[in-house]
Amino acid sequence: MKKVRVALDAVVGIVLNILDIIVLGFLLHRVARLIVPLFSFGRVQVEDVYASGSDFNWLGLKREQDGRLLLNSDMSMVAAALFWVLCLIAYLAVTRGF
Repeated sequence: MKKVRVALDAVVGIVLNILDIIVLGFLLHRVARLIVPLFSFGRVQVEDVYASGSDFNWLGLKREQDGRLLLNSDMSMVAAALFWVLCLIAYLAVTRGF
């Protein structure tokens, strides 16, 4: 019975890793690639998903040669998650009447 439990634990771990890659790696990054330039009026662009950039500051920003700012991929996912949390708060405020 112990071998079955270990095997199921491994399968669940693999499934959760795949969901993590799909949800965080793809959906949040795509949302960030839409909302970050929209809210910054085109001054900030988002780095590619798996780009290994360097020289970013602690906010995840780096100035490019053309004067625009480049947002790190990890920080863009944080920005997209914050966007969805604010959307949820706005939805609850409208539907619940806060």
